Amino acid sequence: MNTVSMRHSATNEGVVERRPPADAPLTLRFLVTFDDGPHPNTGKVLRHLARNPVQPHIKGIFFVQTRHPKRGGSSDGRAMLAIEQAEGHLLGLHTGTTKGHLSHTRMSPAELERSLLNGKEDLDQITGKPTMLVRPPYWLFNASTFDCYGRHRLHMLLSDVKAFDGVNWGIHLLRRLNFRSQLAGLHARFLRGTLPVVNHTIPIVVTFHDTNSFTAEHLGDYLSLLVEEASRLGLPLHSKPFLDDPDELLAAALRCAKTSRGTERNPALIQEAQ
Repeated sequence: MNTVSMRHSATNEGVVERRPPADAPLTLRFLVTFDDGPHPNTGKVLRHLARNPVQPHIKGIFFVQTRHPKRGGSSDGRAMLAIEQAEGHLLGLHTGTTKGHLSHTRMSPAELERSLLNGKEDLDQITGKPTMLVRPPYWLFNASTFDCYGRHRLHMLLSDVKAFDGVNWGIHLLRRLNFRSQLAGLHARFLRGTLPVVNHTIPIVVTFHDTNSFTAEHLGDYLSLLVEEASRLGLPLHSKPFLDDPDELLAAALRCAKTSRGTERNPALIQEAQ
């Protein structure tokens, strides 16, 4: 095994890696995630994931607002969540309150507890399984909210690459350069051996917003750009560059989830959630 592979041998507690032969090279795979839904655009996103120019039947993780009256709190929203589940995608918690997209750090402890309980209950009823993933609104968290996630057995997943489509709702003219810049940073981390590995694959978490109509219309283009720019930088992509198995998706997400309080997010970094 080469030096980079040896450095990437660590695994998170509770994640079992089914390793291929020791001399097999590490490859990267994209783990696509979507925030803020369900939304009328979500159906179009699902169609792009199923049929696109890069790889059919890609699976994603949707971080959803379960009780927002215009999202998961509506009959249409609940129906869309059931469709996402039926098509093999994973559901993670974004918010579980009727007040919508509120920062967890601005909630009282009791409000946050209730929001997480409600959200988990809503998703557990749809999936029939315990909800394990959370992404806080605006990606703002602190020691108190992080500990609260842990008490509810929720693992916080952030991102490696972002489309920045949560604030720019029009045409994204710098999509390629945006991905190239972020992937270049990951290439440096790959060479240093500091990226997480599961099943001898390095998952790269990518964030989109299924509420964005431009993203929903052009998701196939985004997927192509990710592969093109990763290849341009010499990143060793898997033959199937996007994760497409729900079990592997969950294992990768848990491996990439934040495992300590670390650096708290502050309003100056709020753009990283977009």
